[in-house]
Amino acid sequence: MLDFLVSISESELLSDLLWSLGVVAVEEREATDGFVTLRTSLGDDHSFTRGLVHAEFPNVIVSTALVERSVADTWRAHAVPTWVTENVVLCPAWIEAPEAEHVIRIEPADTFGLGNHTTTVLALRLGLAHCVPKSRVFDFGCGSGVLAIAVTKIHQCESYVFDIAHNAKEVVRINDELNDVHTTWRSDVRDLNARLVFANILAPVLIAESATIKGSIVQSGLIVLSGMREEQVENVLLSYTDCVELDREIIDGWAAVILRKL
Repeated sequence: MLDFLVSISESELLSDLLWSLGVVAVEEREATDGFVTLRTSLGDDHSFTRGLVHAEFPNVIVSTALVERSVADTWRAHAVPTWVTENVVLCPAWIEAPEAEHVIRIEPADTFGLGNHTTTVLALRLGLAHCVPKSRVFDFGCGSGVLAIAVTKIHQCESYVFDIAHNAKEVVRINDELNDVHTTWRSDVRDLNARLVFANILAPVLIAESATIKGSIVQSGLIVLSGMREEQVENVLLSYTDCVELDREIIDGWAAVILRKL
């Protein structure tokens, strides 16, 4: 677990950032006057995400807290299904699923991606609405694989996935089995020629990796960008001027857009 010592005035903004990284829980703990500690897990290999936090909040003090697994996993008792549409629900693998036309079972382990964050819901709504059935899809920064698995199961897509998290590959394999689908791990996007790419990651990464994201798809291919606050969208889109926006969804200040590559 990681502890982030942050001023009360910045704690809500930092909490939003942590949620956008896909954490499954954030615990707020009292600290000294004017400060609180936010405790969460970013997996075993958290150097990259710690760097993102420091870039946004240079005054935050980060420390490591060793917590027994049984204690760290107490959030699981409170996990609930997340409805994406009236027909699609993302359900934690260990609880009873509600009645739905499409149930996507997810075990996040220590990766980013239970599926309950607004950014995931927005990305999947746009992807399901615009994805061509049986087309090739790439989930860049896949976490637990929820986006790729959902379109594979619902639209019978040929899906490829990649994430920098060292344990994501195994977690995606587990979720493939839970949903009786197959996705392919692929770190090299050259000649991938996907029809649609998901990129549900932080705004700075959407900018930094724009060439990779655009390079993974065919001409006229679709790009689903999520993980942005509403006020970050226009700055992100400056790195995608060779694309045209088709649709945008916003919930609680979070935004996702779908673009077509020109």
